[in-house]
Amino acid sequence: MWRLSFGGRTAHLPDAKGLRDLHLLLGSPGADIPAPRLLNPEGGEEVAVARAMSGDPVLDQEAKERYARHLAALDEEIDRAVALGDDARAAEFDRERDALLAELRVASGLAGRTRRLGDEAERARKTVTARIRDTLRKLDVRHPELAAHLRGSVSTGLHCRYRPEQPVSWRL
Repeated sequence: MWRLSFGGRTAHLPDAKGLRDLHLLLGSPGADIPAPRLLNPEGGEEVAVARAMSGDPVLDQEAKERYARHLAALDEEIDRAVALGDDARAAEFDRERDALLAELRVASGLAGRTRRLGDEAERARKTVTARIRDTLRKLDVRHPELAAHLRGSVSTGLHCRYRPEQPVSWRL
């Protein structure tokens, strides 16, 4: 059980991995902590470094270029079918184009960044972010002031950090 005090109010929450993640972040204000280290703090530096290494890209440059050429060809076929008044054919090419774009979205991350196969750092980022969000949702009910403070001060990603606007003295 965790006892959480902030702003003159105390709440109790059962142990959760998200609370342990926040504990590590609060103990190192301003420091960037890699998500793999939060995921498995007992694993030590070797595990954190190994997990931070990325896997192979889902799409290599050649595959991206082939997709781009195929999309351009589909656009030409759609334009040609529309010019000939063949709406059924244009719709068929449009469905193929939509399916191709859906596949590209699966292979791409945020802002078109290439996803990587076996990317342990990305898995750690997703897991740690979900754990912290889940803990903040629970805090919304039991200690909304603390939840609001943490939402404004904690950032998650490949590196996570606690950076409050005003310094807070925590007893951890």
